[in-house]
Amino acid sequence: MTMTKDEYLRGILAFGQTDEAYLRWHAERFLLTKAAVDQRIGRGQAKVIFDIGAHWLHQAYLYAQDGHQVIATDVGGVLAVQSVQQLAKTHGIRLLQSSGFDQQQAFAELADSSVDLVLFTEILEHITFNPVALWREIHRVMKPDAVVVITTPNYYFWQSRAWNPARFLRRMGGGIQVEDIITQITYGHHWKEYAAREIVRYFEVLPVPLYVGHARYLSFNQQHRQGSNSWKTRLFHHLERHFPSLRDSIYVEVRKADAGL
Repeated sequence: MTMTKDEYLRGILAFGQTDEAYLRWHAERFLLTKAAVDQRIGRGQAKVIFDIGAHWLHQAYLYAQDGHQVIATDVGGVLAVQSVQQLAKTHGIRLLQSSGFDQQQAFAELADSSVDLVLFTEILEHITFNPVALWREIHRVMKPDAVVVITTPNYYFWQSRAWNPARFLRRMGGGIQVEDIITQITYGHHWKEYAAREIVRYFEVLPVPLYVGHARYLSFNQQHRQGSNSWKTRLFHHLERHFPSLRDSIYVEVRKADAGL
């Protein structure tokens, strides 16, 4: 079903406790990612969807509303929150608490070749461990024609840290700033942010038979930038419409390289 932003927010907030600031900031991202999935992969028959890093189920909710069988996993205690449990029960979302995505059998409860679509959104930039075991587990649970949808911040977004020469000249390094690590809720540090070409290379060197079948740039939070009082923000928002590499996020589809074997 097609859902407006207001309908989406009301649907989540009806269950009570959630990270409302995060929800409102990322609502457009969730909705635009869902629209891209529907357009690219199709809205046909119900699929088994595995949402890795599901957090407050803000994204899982959208797919469950469309009648898909959703499995949501995360680390930490958020899946035990009463409002999350109630949302999951109401919409038939299966919760899978993980002790860590770096485990050899992180998703042992899931059968081989049982998942049609893996949602791996805003997770790639948080992985601070060797990811080989994780991707082997993801490959194992994917059906032969399954797709992994990845979204991740674009390192070359015009407002990103890549465009901060003053910081470079002060020898203050790259990546997330120390102040952000201490003062902001990041759900894991953005220790590594990617260019689209880097993600393609990532799966070329990963010793798991997966490959990038499609990659493009998307722009989230457009309404926020369009309504900005800053002439610079409005100008660069106009430019990013014509130069996709300046957009804030990367959307990638990953498939099994050994699907025909």
